[in-house]
Amino acid sequence: MSGTPEFMAPEIYEKEYNELVDIYSFGMCVLEMLTSEYPYSECSNPAQIYKKVTSGKLPDAFYRIQDLEGRQFVRKCLERAPNRLPAKELLLDLFLMSLLPIPSIQTHNYYSIALETERK
Repeated sequence: MSGTPEFMAPEIYEKEYNELVDIYSFGMCVLEMLTSEYPYSECSNPAQIYKKVTSGKLPDAFYRIQDLEGRQFVRKCLERAPNRLPAKELLLDLFLMSLLPIPSIQTHNYYSIALETERK
């Protein structure tokens, strides 16, 4: 087993896991970006991190996420494996959608005209 303990999903420690561990790690990355804090920085060694992760305790930094939608998104990523959503569902989350620029009607029309021109 290898990896960065702060970003490892609980099921990795149990050695029975799938691609959803990447969702968990991504959630920890988003947590770090939203708080500028390393997950589980309150722990002084890997054993403390292991104990918190395997018992389902979120890092202290989670509770300092100011953006409500961001916090809800991170929470979804850090759910226990049976409840964790796959990437195709998380991509539709309001938090991620709010980060995308909304194209103007002119831009939309431009791309529609360009696509129609390519088809001819």
